[in-house]
Amino acid sequence: MASQALYAQKLPLNDLSAFTVKSDNWRIVGDATVDISKANTLTTAPGKGVLACIHKQGTYGNQYELISNFTHGDLDIEMDFMLAKGSNSGIYLQGNYEIQLFDSWGKKSAKYNDCGGIYERWDDSKPEGQKGYEGYAPRLNVAKAPGLWQHIKISYQAPRFDAAGKKISNAVFLNVELNGITIHENVEVSGPTRGALSADVPMGPLRIQGDHGSLAIRNMVVNNFDKKPGTLTNLTYKTYYGNYSQDLDPATLTVAETGKSEALTWDVLKENNNYVLVYTGTYNAPTAGDYTFKIQASGNSYLKIDGKEILPNEWKTANDFRIGKTSLTAGDHSVSIYLNKRDGWLKPVLGMWVAGPGFREVAYHSLGSTLGGSPADPILVHAATNTVLRSFMDVRPADGKRQRIVHNVNVGSPANLHYSYDLDKGSVFQVWRGEFLDASPMWNDRGDGSSRPRGSVTLLNDALLLGKATGQSAWNTDTTGSGFRPKGYSLDENDLPTFHYEAFGTSVSDQVKIVDGAHFDRTVKLSKPVKGLMARLGEGKSIEKVSDGLYAFDDKSYYIQVPATAAAPVIREVNGKKELLVPFEKEQLNYAILF
Repeated sequence: MASQALYAQKLPLNDLSAFTVKSDNWRIVGDATVDISKANTLTTAPGKGVLACIHKQGTYGNQYELISNFTHGDLDIEMDFMLAKGSNSGIYLQGNYEIQLFDSWGKKSAKYNDCGGIYERWDDSKPEGQKGYEGYAPRLNVAKAPGLWQHIKISYQAPRFDAAGKKISNAVFLNVELNGITIHENVEVSGPTRGALSADVPMGPLRIQGDHGSLAIRNMVVNNFDKKPGTLTNLTYKTYYGNYSQDLDPATLTVAETGKSEALTWDVLKENNNYVLVYTGTYNAPTAGDYTFKIQASGNSYLKIDGKEILPNEWKTANDFRIGKTSLTAGDHSVSIYLNKRDGWLKPVLGMWVAGPGFREVAYHSLGSTLGGSPADPILVHAATNTVLRSFMDVRPADGKRQRIVHNVNVGSPANLHYSYDLDKGSVFQVWRGEFLDASPMWNDRGDGSSRPRGSVTLLNDALLLGKATGQSAWNTDTTGSGFRPKGYSLDENDLPTFHYEAFGTSVSDQVKIVDGAHFDRTVKLSKPVKGLMARLGEGKSIEKVSDGLYAFDDKSYYIQVPATAAAPVIREVNGKKELLVPFEKEQLNYAILF
């Protein structure tokens, strides 16, 4: 009998022991690299932690597949993957339900057989042209370029069977995320997709296609939901009425009512405002491990487990959620939930959800207790034509600290490739693939002036493009000493902007264009060359020269491509970070951003 997958298990990929392998096309390696100019070309470096498939296209057969030694029903899986140019693979849940992995880079729209698609079903008895049916395309094509690491997360609910073995409900893809963007949500599939391993079964193996091209996989984490959820019992509550400070100890207040409850609810209250409500109860953790508690509560609230504060006392609106994680031993644990609401315009809400080892998120509140009013409808900006929109933009670089770009311009295109430009520094600091902008934070109610990208974002860096680097001197992060003066932007006949500024005694024009619907090409022109001037094309913890003129940044998250006509690029390291510099010897510099 096949072994069962452990909950939240990261497969170490030090060897192939987790899988059944029938051919030599799968191997354990330390890294992988793709030649983006050649079809299906993937090379590897010795080591461990990466699962690589090297397979010649045109040679097919089940013997080239990778099949897990564990079986599963409901399962979450996430992993990084890298595809060779033109490569094709797939992840089969229970061996039967395929999420497609495909080199779909540069496609404006996607079909069911593109990256992230739920593959079609097949019926040979139907007429030609009708044999394939169902199949669900991803909402957006957010596939990265071949040779870059991509990330996919799949939440899968297996079909259900009665005691006699009859199927009583279909399989459901609860959620699929590709490169941080939800591409499927609650998609029910009536039966196994084409090329399934078997008919519908309660348990089946994880299966990865290996006979359609080369790819690499790493950071594979599986969470098998084969455990019963925890229980919340012995719920009692105390209510207090008055405009009390959130810092007051409830024990010092006069209790208005006490009682017992089968589930968490604010409906025990006699007033909808100026109240304190405290619940206590017992949470039984069926399995030792890490538990995630999610709370929805209007006003001030906190959550304590065994007297330990899991969520601190904070104020939130009716539509906000807070998440806290803690490690629990198997057995009973005391739970305390505190609510204090003094804002009459807020509707009362109370909800708690818990996810733990081997079980998905479970609600412990009554139906309707979290209906605090719908949030405002989003204000979405589409780029049906080339579109330029000014707004603040908040980004979180690698250090996690929020940075607000205040003189930001967002440039959107109907090709679903977009970027943000900092007028204060002449910098393209982020690019993304997908829809354009969510302007709700800027235009809803009073607003805060900011907008948000609606796609898979790749952060570049927000620093001056031009500078003078000498030895180990740090590159300027601001315009000090550069004589930088922004001159706005002009629009061409296609409404594409060219940005203008002065720096280091020269006038600069800066234009970004889309090439083949796949990547950006940036052209920077100077009115006159300046001696010693350099362009910093990128910065990262790592920069790897993949091939002549092609450089991969930050563990192959994006590429910078420098043409042979440019001066020879230089990689230097300063203060623990690497920079790609190109001497600005001519009046024009071109380079490409591939992501």
